[in-house]
Amino acid sequence: MITERIQKIQEILRSKKEPTAFIITSEQNRRYMTGITTSSGYVIITPENKYFFTDSRYIEYATKSLGKDYTVILSPKNYEAKTYYSEILGKESVKDILYEENYIYLKTKKNFDELFEDFNLLESENLLENMRKVKDCAEIEDIKRAQNITDKAFTHILKVISSGINTITEKDIAVEIEFFIKKNGADNIAFDVISVSGKKSSYPHGVPENIKLSKGFLLMDFGATFNGYCSDMTRTVCIGKPDEKMREVYNIVRNAQETAIDMLKSGIEAVEVDRAARDIIKNAGYGNNFGHSLGHSLGLEIHEKPSFPMSGNNENITAKIILTENTVITVEPGIYIEDEFGVRTEDLIVIKKDGVENLTLSNKDLIEI
Repeated sequence: MITERIQKIQEILRSKKEPTAFIITSEQNRRYMTGITTSSGYVIITPENKYFFTDSRYIEYATKSLGKDYTVILSPKNYEAKTYYSEILGKESVKDILYEENYIYLKTKKNFDELFEDFNLLESENLLENMRKVKDCAEIEDIKRAQNITDKAFTHILKVISSGINTITEKDIAVEIEFFIKKNGADNIAFDVISVSGKKSSYPHGVPENIKLSKGFLLMDFGATFNGYCSDMTRTVCIGKPDEKMREVYNIVRNAQETAIDMLKSGIEAVEVDRAARDIIKNAGYGNNFGHSLGHSLGLEIHEKPSFPMSGNNENITAKIILTENTVITVEPGIYIEDEFGVRTEDLIVIKKDGVENLTLSNKDLIEI
């Protein structure tokens, strides 16, 4: 897969009017283009060559891992760098250098302006981000493995909560989920675990505290990473018996989510899916209580393009987002009522030609503990 990605970038570079190179410095895109993770390093791809530069900590590892795809080079010292890059890029008469405008720090950009002052520095116009929108089979398998661990973590935490219902805290739950995920085959958690109960469940991204669980809804949002790829799911359960309003809101959210998932297929416009889900919530009287996107793509990062535009903000939608086959995206409607409770249900979906594959297998019935 790495070879194919390099070839695709080189084809794009060859299509440019002027001889062009691409420098990749962000950790996420380095991982995408090399398959390895290092805290230091960068990739330079030209129409005919590809280089991976790193420091002495990773040079042996990188050489053994990337030797068939890249020329692996010890990063030149600062006083040598300008001359060195001019020489290797001059061999192909490079005039323009693309850089990652979405990741670069101001300090790095200033350094580039000096280091590459003999070249034209140009934004890549989301070159790699656009490539990463559609996942290949290996990426989908890694995401599926991550989600499988996440589903198991949900089953596990329900048992833990049940056995310690009178003493367990929000923070206990977050720590236990993180430990289980790391203990059961994941690289890491995909993001900080959310576990908030009672009135705090109305905080969409609430922070777990060292407090015992309150009666009412417990909202848990968490994910794992496997081989660098993320998963993400949310489940809302009830500590004690839910009242009629709680059941009503829970079912509205579930209906909105299932309606959205049923609509999904390759070629559909994302805003139409959001509108269908949002209208269900709006028509039930809770339109002002659903303030975030219906969902987002993920991969090497927990939030990637594309995401669902919010249909209530049509005047701000400048370009259509069409969901294509093998896009992986979350579907996560929610209703959050201040000083009362919140509900969100989130599944992880692979878009297929005529439908979807739902990677999230955890129960969506209202669970009472």
